Amino acid sequence: MLKKTYLTITMAAVLTACGHRTSTDSTSADTVTAVTDSVVPEKTPQLTVDSIGLVRQDSMAIVEIRVDWPVNGNEALVQSIRKYLCEELADDPVSESRPKPQVTDDGKEAVKTTVKRLYNELSGMWKEAHDEGYATDMVFSRYQHVFLLEDTEKYVTYQSNSEGFTGGAHGYATADNATFRKSDGLRIGYRTEYNSATEKFEIKGQTLFKDTKSPAIHQLIKENLRLVLADTENSGMPNDEQLTDMLQVDDINRIPLPSAPPCFTRQGLCFTYQQYEIACYAMGIISFYVPYDKIRPYLTADAAELLP
Repeated sequence: MLKKTYLTITMAAVLTACGHRTSTDSTSADTVTAVTDSVVPEKTPQLTVDSIGLVRQDSMAIVEIRVDWPVNGNEALVQSIRKYLCEELADDPVSESRPKPQVTDDGKEAVKTTVKRLYNELSGMWKEAHDEGYATDMVFSRYQHVFLLEDTEKYVTYQSNSEGFTGGAHGYATADNATFRKSDGLRIGYRTEYNSATEKFEIKGQTLFKDTKSPAIHQLIKENLRLVLADTENSGMPNDEQLTDMLQVDDINRIPLPSAPPCFTRQGLCFTYQQYEIACYAMGIISFYVPYDKIRPYLTADAAELLP
């Protein structure tokens, strides 16, 4: 943003900025306020964050929440990040319902409220399991860390990692990302909603790709997964048949975009697939980076603006 500067000058001054001269009579004391044509760039406030953490634990449950809460910077950016953080704190991987995010400017209160809600939920589940006679020698848990991953001249990227245990054979883990345009806080990515009828995720609010069904994007996903999964079974680079056996997708030539939107990093556009999303639990969370020179042609104008 540019702003005009206002200068108080005497009539005897030489207005060199506008190329005009006034009387050189040094006895004149009349003054006027003039608007010059000079402009100076308005500096964007630096983004600063407060790392807030809170833990509550006992023999039934443990909840640990840590977030990098923005406290200063471009107001639009700060508010956009806070909204995202509140959405992440409201998320609950083990519940079919998702509490409506309560967007707030108070990071400490947001964390405190989340810890209380999750502790009550987990301890209640533990007590129920105990009353029904299930083994409850293990503490039920939820750990979540939402942190500032990268802060560059053009964008800010956050990463959200969570893991926990609520009984059963094993725990769970999730990873989510979000990239924000530095200038105005626009979130570059998309959100997904699960359609129970089709049993698939549907992409909403898309600002990342020109065409989410582009065959070229599917090809990039396939080839990068091939690289990531190479030597997983000591068989070298998997061919199409082997890749089909390793993944749990309908068509390896049309592998869906991840439910978590790819994010911008210095290494490239990072794609992250959750446990069970395209492979079995044992494969864990699968991530890979696509170089920007390969993904650039398929990005929206807003997304391409963030590239180096």
